[in-house]
Amino acid sequence: MVITVGLVGNPNVGKTSLFNRLVGARQYVANWPGVTVSKIEGATTWLNDTLHIIDLPGTYTLSSQSADEKVTRDFLFYTPPNVTVLIADSVNPQQSFYLLIELLELNSNVILVMNSIDEAKKLGIKINKFELQKHFGVPVVFTSAKTGEGIDELKNLIVEVARGKHIKKVVFDYGDLESIILKIEKEIPDSILTNKRFAAIKFLEEDKEIQKILSPYIKIDYSIVKETSTLIPSIRYSHVENIIKEAYSGKSLNYQRTINDKIDHILTHKFFGIPILLVIMYLVFKFTFDVIQPISDYLESLLSLLSSYIKSFGNNTFISLISDGVINGVGGVLVFIPNIFALFFALGILEESGYLPRAAFVVDRIMYKMKLSGRSFISLLLGFGCNVSSIMSTRGLPDEKERIGTILVSPFISCSARLPVYLMITSIFFNKYKGEVLFSIYALSILITALSAYIINKLFFKGEDVPLVMELPRYRIPTLRNIFIYMWNKGSHFIQKAGTIIFAASIVIWFLSYFPSKGHIETSYAAYLGKIFVHLLKPLGFNWQIATALLFGGVAKEVIVSSLSMLYGFAESDLISAQSLLSQSISNISAYALLVFILLYIPCFATLASIKSETGSWKWVLFSVLYSFTIAYIFSLLVVILGNLIF
Repeated sequence: MVITVGLVGNPNVGKTSLFNRLVGARQYVANWPGVTVSKIEGATTWLNDTLHIIDLPGTYTLSSQSADEKVTRDFLFYTPPNVTVLIADSVNPQQSFYLLIELLELNSNVILVMNSIDEAKKLGIKINKFELQKHFGVPVVFTSAKTGEGIDELKNLIVEVARGKHIKKVVFDYGDLESIILKIEKEIPDSILTNKRFAAIKFLEEDKEIQKILSPYIKIDYSIVKETSTLIPSIRYSHVENIIKEAYSGKSLNYQRTINDKIDHILTHKFFGIPILLVIMYLVFKFTFDVIQPISDYLESLLSLLSSYIKSFGNNTFISLISDGVINGVGGVLVFIPNIFALFFALGILEESGYLPRAAFVVDRIMYKMKLSGRSFISLLLGFGCNVSSIMSTRGLPDEKERIGTILVSPFISCSARLPVYLMITSIFFNKYKGEVLFSIYALSILITALSAYIINKLFFKGEDVPLVMELPRYRIPTLRNIFIYMWNKGSHFIQKAGTIIFAASIVIWFLSYFPSKGHIETSYAAYLGKIFVHLLKPLGFNWQIATALLFGGVAKEVIVSSLSMLYGFAESDLISAQSLLSQSISNISAYALLVFILLYIPCFATLASIKSETGSWKWVLFSVLYSFTIAYIFSLLVVILGNLIF
């Protein structure tokens, strides 16, 4: 028997960690039909049954305001799973219990999972399972995604609930509003919606989608709806507080809040918050580029030896393809894999600990001046991994103007694909100050993103203000297991790209660089292309090899490394010698201008495709290309002019 299970929960309650515990590595990511919201699914076998588990997007409510919330609500409403698992934080349960009340108005085949029970025990918090079961009418299981406690019990309960056990219908009383709810239920035609109570309550909460469906059939004074839209949440929170009073004992939940408040007083301080954020990000970059660099250097030496060894077999087209095309091309990117994984390891620690939402709160004051919010910061932060992820995550932004604005500035966030290029150039030209130079590039990335957000919102969206409302999760001690899963999920796409896009691009670049003159780079097809575009880039101090590499980098930024390795590698015997030749071809000032240009110039093809997909308009794609190239040229030219004046 295949049992479909929907995992539901607020953000930061350990839902994804629990999902990883349930299915391990047997998971895959797709998109929900019709939208670009990620659909994370997995499967596991238990008691001769197959559990098909879907990790639904995190949400605080079943009212559909953002695309994430709509996906979760529509899945539960229109195609309900066999079993719905609501994951709550044992230490901070208020918002989770609020969501559970909504969920029980929708479905009764629910299991309540009290996660992080190990942390609750350490804090001296006692939870009465039977009181929770009595009030909510659902089976309750205590789990810890960190230790694995309760996972087997949860799997047993899933199978039992799927077979009809433990299901008990609980109706939460809304007092004086019950008569209004009942009246609306009676007016809903059977052919429109089947779960009439849920629809009636959502209608009274001013859920736009439900109101659109039911408005032709419901006759009601809309001044009443305005009043009930605030009363219903208040009644739910009243139920939540009563349940917590009866189910919780021991040390007060306020104790944990006090600890978090004390830490937050420092990390989110009005004056110290931003300097602390900058110091943390600086340490992340120092770890990524200085501590891990010896591993990358060793890998680079191995690849250079391998390239030289292959060339020792002769000098023909096939040898050149393997040595210059595959090893120098793909290998030029692979040497930076340790740095990329190190970056995601550090970001994983920050996310697992609960600091990243605080970072969003800290920068919200700055973002607000740009007519964005700290919520946009979370989307932009994902851009340090991949701009495509950043753009796709904007579906969670409820304000359409803020969403478009965030999409258009996301390409200025320095993605990990640019990292190999930075590392190559800084290692050659700024070896003693790699960390500092890279930190300046990332700082410039944030500065240009902020400036562009302000300009775009002023030009297109009349600078409307967007407030930030978010719940800060409590602090947690990160687990190595979750950090490594995070690091692998974020970094493994780089290895996949090396075996697909970068490999294919390297072969194409090798072909263009080798033919028609069989290795004479100056008369190759690549040289012809580069010499066409070099006139535009000459004021920046770039030569035709760099112009060619930048042109190929439009496919994927990592390809710039492959291009430079091959374009210079044809003149030398190996990768290291090719890098030495590059160091003699442009000045340090032009090298820094090149870093700036690579940071800012046109997004890669995948990012442009995402912009088209998310905005639905080629207008914004064209704007992104022209605007980013203009900004890149202006700032790179400023670097050259000021650099020559100062140095």
